[in-house]
Amino acid sequence: MKNKIIKIGISGKIGSGKSAALNYLKSINIPCYNLDLESRKIMKRGMPCYEKILNTFGKEVLNKNKTLNRRKIAEIVFNDKRKRDKLNSIVHPELLKKVKALTVENNHKKKEFIVFEGALIKKTTKIGKFLDKIILIKAFQKIIIQRVLTRDNKTKEEIKKILFAQKGMAHNKYDFDFIVNNNHEISHLIGKLNSILEKISH
Repeated sequence: MKNKIIKIGISGKIGSGKSAALNYLKSINIPCYNLDLESRKIMKRGMPCYEKILNTFGKEVLNKNKTLNRRKIAEIVFNDKRKRDKLNSIVHPELLKKVKALTVENNHKKKEFIVFEGALIKKTTKIGKFLDKIILIKAFQKIIIQRVLTRDNKTKEEIKKILFAQKGMAHNKYDFDFIVNNNHEISHLIGKLNSILEKISH
């Protein structure tokens, strides 16, 4: 199949504005997918990732109802690069298959764009290499903390810990085609997104 659809990735730290960008793009009828939600689907019981994760990490990562305890898995891999790499080697190939399948499906629907949102998307990843353009959304840390405090049931310390874990992911400008500073009102973000879509449109 020759792809005509333009595949866009949206990357950025927690609270940077990825969800706001996705909500706007959905509102103008662009198919959008959150890779965190898609990864949850492929980790469900009966899916290929489920057995591989269970075999790798053992029964301690199961909830009482036999579903995978994602929080427990996150705790195990958080400070262990070897285990984190192992988890990624299980999940990422299946996630890439899902991204490709969704692209084919929306290409058949004659859509102009398809958007995938994920904190870790960049050009050096396999999913990043599959995409046509990647947008990084950034914001000042104090703005990020205020947004997440307002939105989520998290303390300032928890937010800082997440930001620290994400610190290495978004600083190389060559990993992205467009960088949007999202420190203003939502209308400013929407204006930037519209401008980018215009640039990359056929």
